[in-house]
Amino acid sequence: MTIMKKYINYTIENINNNEVIAFDNHPVSYKIIDELYEAHTKISIISFSTDIIKYVAKYTNFNIIMPNGKVNNALHIITGPDVIQTFEKYHIRYYFATAPYMVDNALYQTLPEIAEIQLAISNSTQELLLVNRPDTLKQQDRQDYSYIGKF
Repeated sequence: MTIMKKYINYTIENINNNEVIAFDNHPVSYKIIDELYEAHTKISIISFSTDIIKYVAKYTNFNIIMPNGKVNNALHIITGPDVIQTFEKYHIRYYFATAPYMVDNALYQTLPEIAEIQLAISNSTQELLLVNRPDTLKQQDRQDYSYIGKF
């Protein structure tokens, strides 16, 4: 069994019914969603990714928490200050996040619009889990990117 599969299985076993789980758009996120659905875990999913929301609506019976905001069709996300307020209202158990860059345990995003939302989710989350492998930034380069949290 691969390390990623062990990671997914361990995480799924620790997700309980009625928890709120946040997802960024990434292939591993879809795998986790599928595994949770097959395990008959009844959760609520919250995401700013229109692709994740569409997938969950089409292929699962999970509750979907839709953030208020404006759809950015180019980025496939929901944006705006209301999105952040929506995430701040919920106690999120796990946030399956993507980050393009990291320095030590700090995660960084290239797009400030996305970083602002990810930071709000991170601040409302009990546990942030990365679903990708970020590139490493040099300490001196991090001012060119937006901080989104630690893992």
